[in-house]
Amino acid sequence: MVVVKRNAWILAAVLAASTSACSGAGATEPAAAPPASVVAVAGSPVPAVHLTAEAESRLGIATAPARLSLVAPLNGGKATNRLVIPYAAVVYDRDGSSWTYTRTSDHLYLRKPITVDFVSGAVAVLSKGPAAGTPVVTVGSPELLGVEYNISGEE
Repeated sequence: MVVVKRNAWILAAVLAASTSACSGAGATEPAAAPPASVVAVAGSPVPAVHLTAEAESRLGIATAPARLSLVAPLNGGKATNRLVIPYAAVVYDRDGSSWTYTRTSDHLYLRKPITVDFVSGAVAVLSKGPAAGTPVVTVGSPELLGVEYNISGEE
């Protein structure tokens, strides 16, 4: 999996700030939920990432819907409706495979495989991906990947 280290320190800072804010002198207070956790998904080798509302806000997670858009092929020809997502939502593996994080419910994100046919400006045109209307993460994917792979900071 591609290791995105440039923003991993942000994740570490957010997690540290969230946990230190919760670890006050009140020993009788119940332990707060961790700001980020990995959740197994039945039937999938890829786990989901759960964030608290505060962690989601601090990380600045943003989404945009996958959508159908009229797109002309790169080699010319007639434009057809194609599935597109913002290019900012594309995450690449070391082996070149591509993924995107989808928001499956409040504060829950799942990495899904996609196939990028081509990129046109700020848009990735897909031949395989989430259904139109599915929210994809456009800001915060490196941090979600860091949580999923337990990357705590730069080495």
